[in-house]
Amino acid sequence: MIEPVSFALAALVVLCGFFIFGVSGFGSSIVAVPLLVQMYPLKVVVPMMVIIDICASLYIGRKSSGDANIQELKWLFPFSIVGMILGIFLLVKAPSEPLLLILGIFAAINGIRVLVMRNVETFDPISRWWAIPSGFFGGVFTALFATGGPLYVSYLGLRITNPKVLRATMAFAIFMLTFLRLTLMLVTGLILSWEVIGLAVCLMPVTFLGIWVGSHVHTKLSNTSMRIAYGSILVFAGSMLLFRQIT
Repeated sequence: MIEPVSFALAALVVLCGFFIFGVSGFGSSIVAVPLLVQMYPLKVVVPMMVIIDICASLYIGRKSSGDANIQELKWLFPFSIVGMILGIFLLVKAPSEPLLLILGIFAAINGIRVLVMRNVETFDPISRWWAIPSGFFGGVFTALFATGGPLYVSYLGLRITNPKVLRATMAFAIFMLTFLRLTLMLVTGLILSWEVIGLAVCLMPVTFLGIWVGSHVHTKLSNTSMRIAYGSILVFAGSMLLFRQIT
């Protein structure tokens, strides 16, 4: 049975996460997962987000695929697959407490990074060899917490200067990686739970509302304003999760 207060808070979190996704093409899970695990177990939240991400990615990713830089993704994906296999193994076998602590630290550090670099618009392109650690660790965090987006955008943002192409490439990457996660979770049985499926279905309306609103404000919001909002949410979510695990 779904507890009304927890569900209402979860709906608000998902709405906020997919508003970010609608604006930037990524970021839903890194915003939502650290807060959702305050209400539901990690092994429920991660497969639930896979189901929701599938539907969201079908909407955004397929629309954006024409503008995506596929060549950059061809370098990332082989290492991502290796990382995802390790991430699924840890999700199934490792205890939740240290994993949640890692997630809290990861979210808070990424939030601080986004806030510090909020006004930085141009970079010299980095070497493609950075695709190896970015793809591998992005795959681990994608499978383990559904939160590999910041690692991918950190790499792609230093390779792609066009904001439209970057958003499209990230959205298409999430689209493809979500199907890989779905396959791995079907094999392990993590996603075959009525609690997981029921929560995902109930949260679907606010998912698409968040995407719709985010897509409409995408062209009106400055990059700096978006980074401030995104970074602040990450710091808050990571800090709350760390506080909970430490206490």
